[in-house]
Amino acid sequence: MIFHHSGFVVKDLARSEKNLIYQEKLKEVIDPVQQARLSLYTNFSGGHIELIEPLNDQAYTWEALQKKGNHFHHFCYTVANATELNTIIEKYRLIEVLKPVPAILFDNKLVCFYYSRNKELIEFLIED
Repeated sequence: MIFHHSGFVVKDLARSEKNLIYQEKLKEVIDPVQQARLSLYTNFSGGHIELIEPLNDQAYTWEALQKKGNHFHHFCYTVANATELNTIIEKYRLIEVLKPVPAILFDNKLVCFYYSRNKELIEFLIED
């Protein structure tokens, strides 16, 4: 398991980007599965930052934006495959939030979301 990015839900991606401290913008997409505009940036320490702008009330992050406004949303870790993911789920007793879905921002690799026992939202990017 390797840290990949920190995700932030924002009302206006372009406006948030203006104030974001980042090294390079890598990609911006509209994800029809997540119903969101997503943008990925490198930071200055080898990790990434993801900005998530929900497009409508069907977006996974819509309710979070309505309740909290712009905010930190999740950490994301890469895992080699489903076997590694299952080991982590069992070890940390994670609670499934979203089953694996293809993520256009990550070249259609599968991502899934879990809550930790501390109620932290964690995304996993499955490399295999």
